[in-house]
Amino acid sequence: MPTFDSMQVTGNATIEQDMQVNGNATIGTDMQVNGNETVMQNFNVMGNETIAGSLQVNGSQTVSGNIGAGSTVSALFRMVTQSQSTVPAGGFTSQQVRFYPAILPGQPGLVLKGTDGNNYVMFVDVSSGTPTLALMRA
Repeated sequence: MPTFDSMQVTGNATIEQDMQVNGNATIGTDMQVNGNETVMQNFNVMGNETIAGSLQVNGSQTVSGNIGAGSTVSALFRMVTQSQSTVPAGGFTSQQVRFYPAILPGQPGLVLKGTDGNNYVMFVDVSSGTPTLALMRA
């Protein structure tokens, strides 16, 4: 197998089998993978990334921009927002939402940052037989 200290491709390159990069790889415009791609450490996309199949993240995934999903975004444990929310202008309508003051660290749900800077877990409580939104401090 040939070994190169550096390689520059100014046009197109087609690899019929496997490509393994042990250091860093920078791709200036487009990279298309028709099979599977495994990234062991960090994967940084400065522009856009489109995944036609599925994306599995075994650790944590941080997205600075937007995630658009044509179907379902699913998390085994939690999805967390980092920005602090603000109170929208105008009034509010009274709705029944249950607040549980206890903290249950393993509570699955959607994690949102409150206007007080604390994280809250939002989930659906059906313990009374009627689905009700519930909040718990994370």
